[in-house]
Amino acid sequence: MISADNTGVKKLYHAQSRRPNRSFPACALQPNLVMTKMPRPLIAVFATVGVLFAIVFGAIFWIQSESGKQWLARRIESATGRTVAINGPLRIHPSLLHPGVSVEGFTFGNAEWSKDRNMADIGRASVRVDLLPLFRLHLGFHEVVLENARIVIEKNAQGVGNWRLASPDKQSESDEPPELPEIRTLVIDRTAVVYRDPAIKTDMTTEVVMRSDETNPTGSLRISSRGRFKGMQGSVDGTGDSLLSLRTADNPYHLKLRATFGETTATIDGALLDPLHLKGEDLNFTLEGKDLEQMYPIAGVPLPPTPPYKLSGHLNHVGDVWTFKKFSGKLGHSDLAGDFRVDREKKPQLITANLVSRNIDMADLGGFVGANRGGAPTPRPSDRVLPQEPYNLEKLNSANAEVKFRGEHVITENLPLENMTAMLVLKDGVLTLNPLDFGVAGGTIASKVSMDARRAPIKSRLEATLKQVRLEKMFPSLKIEKMNAGVLGGRIDIASSGNSLASMFGTADGSAAILMEGGSVSELVVRLTNLDIAHSLTILLTGDKQVPVRCMVGDFKATKGDFAIQTLVLDTERASVHGQGTVNLAEETMDLRLSSKPKDFSLAALRGPIAITGSFKHPTIRPELGPVVARGAVAIALGAVTAGVGALLPLIDPGRKHESPCNALMQDAKQQSADTKRENDAKRPQTAATAR
Repeated sequence: MISADNTGVKKLYHAQSRRPNRSFPACALQPNLVMTKMPRPLIAVFATVGVLFAIVFGAIFWIQSESGKQWLARRIESATGRTVAINGPLRIHPSLLHPGVSVEGFTFGNAEWSKDRNMADIGRASVRVDLLPLFRLHLGFHEVVLENARIVIEKNAQGVGNWRLASPDKQSESDEPPELPEIRTLVIDRTAVVYRDPAIKTDMTTEVVMRSDETNPTGSLRISSRGRFKGMQGSVDGTGDSLLSLRTADNPYHLKLRATFGETTATIDGALLDPLHLKGEDLNFTLEGKDLEQMYPIAGVPLPPTPPYKLSGHLNHVGDVWTFKKFSGKLGHSDLAGDFRVDREKKPQLITANLVSRNIDMADLGGFVGANRGGAPTPRPSDRVLPQEPYNLEKLNSANAEVKFRGEHVITENLPLENMTAMLVLKDGVLTLNPLDFGVAGGTIASKVSMDARRAPIKSRLEATLKQVRLEKMFPSLKIEKMNAGVLGGRIDIASSGNSLASMFGTADGSAAILMEGGSVSELVVRLTNLDIAHSLTILLTGDKQVPVRCMVGDFKATKGDFAIQTLVLDTERASVHGQGTVNLAEETMDLRLSSKPKDFSLAALRGPIAITGSFKHPTIRPELGPVVARGAVAIALGAVTAGVGALLPLIDPGRKHESPCNALMQDAKQQSADTKRENDAKRPQTAATAR
């Protein structure tokens, strides 16, 4: 009975225990169930992470507070030595891949020597960092935003940059700005960048607006710069693709720019095919201004003074080599085309050029020899003619150069030059022009010039040869008859020192000679050199005629710029004219005498010389009615001709077979000189006896 009852109670208990308890959860009847599924170490990990998150988020909230911003500013000041202030909100933007920070009203102090209190005044800045590259120890930014900012980059008079932040015992010796990290997205709005360098007299402020991202790397870039550059008023305005496009060579970089410095303007319009190296044939470049000499302070390229110019071509830049290719344009009244290259990797820089002109006006090349200052008259004393413009020794020593030039047609006012070929080589301050050749009046001028500018004054030398010059082409207005057509030849070899063309000629030492066969000269001039009044009056009444010239020989010796006539003889059918005197290039004066020995009879021949005196600018021509020229003086002078004329004959016609009239002149001169010597020797004993 009892056993049966106990059994019923057990069944009833088990049946009730299988029913769900709707009032309490199951875990309430099994208190050890959770503890068996959550080990203690896991609970510790979750607790630690929770604490760390609490600390991090607490730090984030704290750093954004006023006390946190002040603490951060002090830490930056301690690391950089510059004053720092955060006057606006500071926000931290947590992210697993691109955490960031944004700040408003941030100021970063400048170097003590700067006139600006702050190196950076930033209205708003936002930066997001790429975390993954940090594991490779590489800093990269996912996004950089800069708005309403002013940044000052400058050097002091000693060349120290304001970006040098550490103390002198810890800072880097380099004064170059630090390399910028990679940036994926860049936005710049209402931002001004100031650059100053007193050593080169530069103070420019550039307004920059740019928006770009990885999906639109060719977004907008707009710059506008104003100020002083290299001491000249300057401006730069331009638009282009995002600067982020310069990270890769995959896409061309489109750029349009106009820059003006002083009186020089450069425009760029095109695309850089390889923006990573800033090079490409599609970059059109135009350069124009009043004087190419102004390129020296702007770009450090030494060029001579020129008249106004405008040149257009293609600009390339590979490493330290700049190339202005296939350019063409105008230089004064001349056209100019070719290639121009500057290699800044060489020390000193190397300039190479190949230039061609179809029509070159010699007046436009005056600056190459100091004859003008960029198209303007050369400053010189009022009573002087030779150019006084000094050569710039600094420019001559600032570069090496190899320049070829070819002028197909040369334009001059008086001299009938036909073409020009030149090769200029400048090596370590020594300049040579070899060859410097001209086609002139059917003949040639072959010359070589050297200038040693390693120290002042410049040492120079000129060697030139004149060959086969036709007189009828040299002086077409004289209408010389073919039968009287003459040929001119000559040479010059002088050495000098001086820093201007005038001073070089004024110190010249050397010699010069000229020889002419044939041609004609005014009969009136020939008669007047003998003061032949009777024949001169007849010519004035009946008209002047051209008298054929048998030969003309001139020989000159230069000593410190004073060119003395050794021999000057003009032999015609009517008379032989003899010249003597000096031409002083240092003083720019002359003192010449022309006397004549007639070959016919005249009732009124005073036999006095014609004097040519005065300055180059104000010469005077007058007769001298003093002592009569001694008999035989011309013959003696003619005899002196034979000393050096033989070497000049090949310059007239090296291949001629007929007898030269100059040879006949020499034979006559020898005979007359011998006759005169015998007459003078015969008179000496008689004169001596009379004296006793």
